[in-house]
Amino acid sequence: MSFSLLFYLGSKLNWQKFFAYCQSIDLILLSFAFIFCALQTILSSLRWKILLYALNIPIKGWTAFELAMIGKFFNAALPGGTSGDFVRIYYAMELFPRNKTAVSVSILFDRLIEGVMLLVLGSLFGLLFYRQLNDQPLLQKAVLFLLGLTLLTLLFLATLPMLLKFGIQLSQRYLEKWKRLEQVLKDILHVLDAFKDCYGRILAACILSIGVHLSAILMFVFVAASLHMHLPLWLLAVVMVEITLIVFLPISISGLGVREGAVVLLLGSYGISPELALGFSLLSFSVGILWSLIGGVFFLAWKKNKNNSVSLPTK
Repeated sequence: MSFSLLFYLGSKLNWQKFFAYCQSIDLILLSFAFIFCALQTILSSLRWKILLYALNIPIKGWTAFELAMIGKFFNAALPGGTSGDFVRIYYAMELFPRNKTAVSVSILFDRLIEGVMLLVLGSLFGLLFYRQLNDQPLLQKAVLFLLGLTLLTLLFLATLPMLLKFGIQLSQRYLEKWKRLEQVLKDILHVLDAFKDCYGRILAACILSIGVHLSAILMFVFVAASLHMHLPLWLLAVVMVEITLIVFLPISISGLGVREGAVVLLLGSYGISPELALGFSLLSFSVGILWSLIGGVFFLAWKKNKNNSVSLPTK
């Protein structure tokens, strides 16, 4: 899927113009993009550490960062943009064998907070500058799609405890043989109830998520600047959200090809040439993949029994 889409896009390009754009890259500005890409992982690992503390599961900051890097590596190596989370769950359960459900839910909830804040941020940027898109109907539709998806996600989040209770009732009535499923649903509900009582830490996690997404936007800003592209910040924010959602789909390796097609389509409607849009997308991907390869080093160095990974709980 990835290479067939890239081949299709390549057949439509003027390669002479494409390589001319590549030769004009400002490496100093590109290095700032790499720094902000790294900052995303640092902030996201800190967010997960805060969520674990809300469940009385202390973890060292470096261990949380290691697992975040391992997850980032597998996000780049496997289909979709969230596959690495399941690898992270596997290693986290090894670290905390007595709290398997709690750490698993904490990682999924961590990703859910990030996704909700991503949608909210993208929708706000899109709505604030919606009138400036009168000549770009495709981008207007993208903003409206984001708004609809944001509202549906918030509705799902608000009704999640009720849905879990309904699932428990169904399993008790119709799935008596699947006692394990009922217990898992109860454990998940218990973890969510624990989060509900920790408003301060959830707020801190949301603020860190905003920091993660602003870092991603700034990464795109410096990638665009390194290619001498002049795009408004709000447009890069909307494009960043759309790209992230597309990369989540498990239809290509790390979203390769799908992301490039979406960027060419979205930026093309704003007047950016396909060659420059493709260069922007591939360069953004390269910055992320370099940081993910560093995550591969963390994966190779990981030891299964990290007796010194877990902090002792304070009295």
